[in-house]
Amino acid sequence: MSSWAVVLLLAAILAGAAGWQLMRSATTAHEDLADGVIAIFGGLRLTENAVLEGAGDRALRHPLTGLSARVEIRSSRTGRVTVPRVLFLGILALAVKKEQYDTEANLVIEGPGTRLERAVSLRKHPDAADVAREFADRLNHLSAHPTAAHSTESRAWSSEERFDVALLDAGGRQVEVVRAVRHLVRGIGLIDAKELVTGTPSILLEQVPVAEAEAARERLEDAGATVELL
Repeated sequence: MSSWAVVLLLAAILAGAAGWQLMRSATTAHEDLADGVIAIFGGLRLTENAVLEGAGDRALRHPLTGLSARVEIRSSRTGRVTVPRVLFLGILALAVKKEQYDTEANLVIEGPGTRLERAVSLRKHPDAADVAREFADRLNHLSAHPTAAHSTESRAWSSEERFDVALLDAGGRQVEVVRAVRHLVRGIGLIDAKELVTGTPSILLEQVPVAEAEAARERLEDAGATVELL
């Protein structure tokens, strides 16, 4: 097969994939309109009277009566190879991977005989937390639960509680945020501090007392960052 034939074949495949994606998006939009969908998160669709799980004729329908929703921000730890480590360590970077924290917006819907959970990565979708909270607020309002009993936003924090401090967005003053991170995270170097700031969302402090967590959040927010206590 000639090189031109390969190029044309690849172009045809890409065009076909793009066309299929457009058709799928159009079909989904039509279904949302027909079902009266007012909010979407992680494959769950909210209407005025039900949560729809899936789409089409096979979609599961969960009536809103008795349901309540809450949003939890969760973190997980993985290892990855970073460019600075490759430059400084070479092939050893494959063995000494940089610990990376990924943060997820987790939507939990509960009710009699019903429990639904959907998690979306904040690294891939920075607005996922806001979308999840809007979904939960609308569901709670529609199901006659304007203030969810399990909401972490409204409960009082005990002085004995401990929190992770998550940096969600460094904002436009990254130099100041890097300085704040180096001040807050003991023993951290400049390269690691920059990686935490540029690789948001990142966990800066783990399971620290509420007073320390609040002080860290205040310092980071003063530097222009967006912070969440987990």
